[in-house]
Amino acid sequence: MLTKDEYVAQIKVQLDEWSKEIDKLQERGHEIKEDARVKYEEQLVALRAKREEGEKKLEEVQAAAENNWEQFKMESDRVWEAFKDSFDTFKSHFK
Repeated sequence: MLTKDEYVAQIKVQLDEWSKEIDKLQERGHEIKEDARVKYEEQLVALRAKREEGEKKLEEVQAAAENNWEQFKMESDRVWEAFKDSFDTFKSHFK
């Protein structure tokens, strides 16, 4: 099992990767036809909101005491899994 610090480091790396991917997707948005661009932009906004929610959970994990950080980890894992699912769906839809 990961320690709190290892978990935080792992999530930070994943967050950085997803942020880069979102930036790439945003750049690709300029290539999309106008009618599809609105939907594309809406989904990018939703992805950013989920990422921000994950960042807040990560901050909670970082601030949690060692004896109760596992609860925050479980909540954070749920948020990150939802973000990952949304991200993967978005990427596959706009390939």
